[in-house]
Amino acid sequence: MSTVKLSTVLSAMSYALDLTEGQPQGHAARSCLLGMRIAEQLRLSSDQRSDLFYALLMKDAGCSSNAARVSQLFGGNDQDAKRGLWERDWTKWREKIAYALEYTEPEGSLVERLRRFATLAAAGPSSQRELFEIRCDRGANIARALGVSEPTAVAIRAMDEHWDGGGYPEGLRRDEIPLYSRIVGLAQVAEIYWGRGGADAALEVVRERRGRWFDPALVKAFCSLGGGDRIWSDLRSEPLSDAIAVAEPIERAIPADESRLDRIAHAFALVVDAKSTFTYHHSDRVAAISESVAVEKLPPRTH
Repeated sequence: MSTVKLSTVLSAMSYALDLTEGQPQGHAARSCLLGMRIAEQLRLSSDQRSDLFYALLMKDAGCSSNAARVSQLFGGNDQDAKRGLWERDWTKWREKIAYALEYTEPEGSLVERLRRFATLAAAGPSSQRELFEIRCDRGANIARALGVSEPTAVAIRAMDEHWDGGGYPEGLRRDEIPLYSRIVGLAQVAEIYWGRGGADAALEVVRERRGRWFDPALVKAFCSLGGGDRIWSDLRSEPLSDAIAVAEPIERAIPADESRLDRIAHAFALVVDAKSTFTYHHSDRVAAISESVAVEKLPPRTH
């Protein structure tokens, strides 16, 4: 009997993670394809590409964990606020102010909006770090719960760091940022802008943020692909799962046996329950209650 690959399961579940991040379905899968194309340009080893592959697929595993805090700070729909964050260069004050004006209590009255602005101002810059820290810590821990490599978990933890030190959660600079994290960070932004304006938009934003958000060496590798590279047609392929299967280093494919499927179910229960403090460990408790009821009510098995 053939065994399902871990990547097949995670690729399917990444569509649910896209929703928590407020991105169109297929965002994580397409980011994975872009990141693996960069890895190909860099001629990374099979082991390196495998670690990167799983970091790209699971990059948004922690996104649901800061939903309540985003809503508390900004009001309105947390998914809209999260999506908008990547569509602006929020390290620039003009862009940061424009972002706040657009996403702070967008449906509220003038008084409600002013009150929410005051809340944001009182929270200060530390609130921004907090949102990234919650997401990155949770994502890395979920990756560890799945039993993937430690470099994969570390890559997820640092994926929102910036080359110039202006990112989060630690403000790492340059080579302090793990290589896989640098690739994930570039790939996810490139995918978002590809969705807005195709290959030209993706290449333009990567060039514009060179040396600030992104490692100049990675920008060079990415932009050398140009607008005619096969990656752009791969991003439009249906189903994306076929392209993902080709991108995975086949010699490092991880089987999703029964034990690992249990770990995947538990990990994604953590994703779901992290949406708010009221649902924390809700799935675990439901499973425990259901199991207790089954033990009490179901007749014993006969062999």
